[in-house]
Amino acid sequence: MRVLDAISPIVLLIALGAGLARVRFLGAAFSADLNKLAFWVALPALVFRAAATASAPADRTFALFGLLAAGTIGICLLGFVVAALAGLPPTSRGTFAQAAFRGNLALVGIPVLSFGAPADLVSKAVVLMTTLMVFYNFLAVLVLHGGRGSFRETMLSIAGNPLLLAGLLGLFWGASGWPLPTMVDRTLAALGAAAVPIALLCIGGTMLARPIAGGAAALLAALLKVAVLPLGMFAAVRLLGFSAEETRLVVVFAACPTAAASYVMASKMGGDESLASSAVALSTLCCGPAIALALWLTE
Repeated sequence: MRVLDAISPIVLLIALGAGLARVRFLGAAFSADLNKLAFWVALPALVFRAAATASAPADRTFALFGLLAAGTIGICLLGFVVAALAGLPPTSRGTFAQAAFRGNLALVGIPVLSFGAPADLVSKAVVLMTTLMVFYNFLAVLVLHGGRGSFRETMLSIAGNPLLLAGLLGLFWGASGWPLPTMVDRTLAALGAAAVPIALLCIGGTMLARPIAGGAAALLAALLKVAVLPLGMFAAVRLLGFSAEETRLVVVFAACPTAAASYVMASKMGGDESLASSAVALSTLCCGPAIALALWLTE
């Protein structure tokens, strides 16, 4: 039931976006403006606030982050290999790889882990989510821009990415020990709460405007995300001797569907929008059994 509770709002918001686009309530120009709002304002607000208000990581949190970061890099590299073998054009391979590694930790991972979990585990999960969001954004800029410009252009793209900058500034603010002023905190919370719904509505509209032409590729990316990555992470945590609670955290995070932010990032950085939106939708539909299996394996 907790898996269904976490996933159903994502599916319903994508369906609502498709419905609004079908009746022409959500037009192409309006969708583009909404996507711009999510990329430049709402998602940076969400990332900055999460990073600025996260508690200090414990020693074991660094080990868990290292493991999840290694798994993220591994599935990203595998994604490029699979995309090349599948015959995807070079311009779509970065989008494919991002869909395979970027998980929806905030809307799916944290809610699933929060049911009946000890407070210290939930706190550890929130800190991990925050640091992984920053890492995801850095890696996403690399894979989406890499190969399409010089090293200098790639670095400038990284330096000017609002999601990455928001995460780094948020971590700096949190490390400084400065509290966020109440009015700023509430404003960022309101903007952040709007970020994911906006992105999901845009995904629904995009899927209707550009049906899943690359359905096989999107499904392949989704399976890498919700099947191959969690199985690999489960084997790694068992081999390394992590506790049962830490194993659950790692495997559930790995089994989360592709985040809506991957579509926003691909759209704004010249990636394959259709592939990105389809991967988000398909991975969300496929992740229920994967997360249920992750919970059963880590009982």
